[in-house]
Amino acid sequence: MSNLIQQIKIAQKAAGIDQDTHQLNVSYIADGRTNTCTGLSKLEQQQLLARYRAMNPNAGKKQLPAQLKMIYSLWGQLHRAGAVNVDSKQACDAFCEKHLQGKTLYKSAQQWPHIIEVLKQWLARQKAKQGA
Repeated sequence: MSNLIQQIKIAQKAAGIDQDTHQLNVSYIADGRTNTCTGLSKLEQQQLLARYRAMNPNAGKKQLPAQLKMIYSLWGQLHRAGAVNVDSKQACDAFCEKHLQGKTLYKSAQQWPHIIEVLKQWLARQKAKQGA
């Protein structure tokens, strides 16, 4: 199986396209000449791949870096522990901006480990206070 066909299969799965719909898409790209990827020319395979990538509902959505996920997770834990009133990204961002002298969290990647430690220590204090 060619690399292009493998990419098509991966994109097909990511876009949630079933086999019947896939065959219809292939037939559409090939003007009815074939309904299999191997019957497509290289250009047609590239067109199909582009079509599937465009159909992927998660295309273009960037994943958050692990450290940002950790920051937001800790904020949620602080909320569940009763330390903060609002469990939202915006509230967490506002808190972090105060600790970063007005810089946004996204523009301060080098400070993320520091913010994580601040939040961890706060959570530990809150848990200790609840246990006492």
